[in-house]
Amino acid sequence: MANERHVDHREWEIDASTRTSGHPFTKYSPFRTATSTTAATLFSIPSQVITTNWVENPGVEGTGVGMFTATGSAISRSTAQAAEGAASLLVNPANSAAGEGFYWTSNVVAVNKLPQHLTVSCEVRGASASGSVKIQITDASGTELATSANTNLTTSFARITASYSIPGDTAGATYRIYVTSAAQHNIDWYTDKIMFEVREDTIAVSDYIDGNQGIGYEWTGVANNSSSYRRMGMTTMRGIQIRNESGTSAEVVFVAFDCTATATTGIPVIAGQAFESVWPLDFRSHVSVISASGTPTVSGVIWGLHNG
Repeated sequence: MANERHVDHREWEIDASTRTSGHPFTKYSPFRTATSTTAATLFSIPSQVITTNWVENPGVEGTGVGMFTATGSAISRSTAQAAEGAASLLVNPANSAAGEGFYWTSNVVAVNKLPQHLTVSCEVRGASASGSVKIQITDASGTELATSANTNLTTSFARITASYSIPGDTAGATYRIYVTSAAQHNIDWYTDKIMFEVREDTIAVSDYIDGNQGIGYEWTGVANNSSSYRRMGMTTMRGIQIRNESGTSAEVVFVAFDCTATATTGIPVIAGQAFESVWPLDFRSHVSVISASGTPTVSGVIWGLHNG
């Protein structure tokens, strides 16, 4: 308790700099949702960071699968199963040996003085609950550099991952993702959400991204036939416009920032009316809403920046 008396409480507040105070809003999050008499989070500051997926057609939504090379198997695009979207890559192993499946080859990962971290992931689902698969990172000749644990196929999609650190000053080279049977079997499986990332800041495997996933996600070229990336998410909320769509006078909605909305902590938005901030806000956590009665729908947009 003695140490707590010496805390500089001024650090609890954040004063935006002159530069960020005049920064145009570059992030937005539209919403339309029903509220209730239980407080709920309307929007949370996302923890997402900039991420790049080098794999072309990683969700197999594009009809061409020429970026994937079969090895000891037959591969094709299938709409029978999908972890996300409408399609996945169907793999039919030849049942003659372990290591049957497919691989994808990267562009050249350039030389860098610092270590670079390769991470790969995908989701797999068996046509039946039998057989096992794995994901590997290899060099351009197929020599293994890193591998996942063997994953037993089930009739639900499961994620598998692997990571490898390239030492600093290593010559530029291409690398491969292999997704293959861990032991000989003849069980067909589906592969979806294939990802290959190069990072310098962490070896942690990012969550899957592609250019179809909404605001802040883009393809670098043709949709479903190029690499993709995710921009930095909103880190500071600077404005809000919210409308209470109800026509019932009792259905007042209360809106609160960085705390839980109640009738005393929230800004009231009367039925049929809207609240819009006309000055820059600076909130870093979440927006909470609660209705006085009923389940009125609210709609609008939250504006913000990628840094504060």
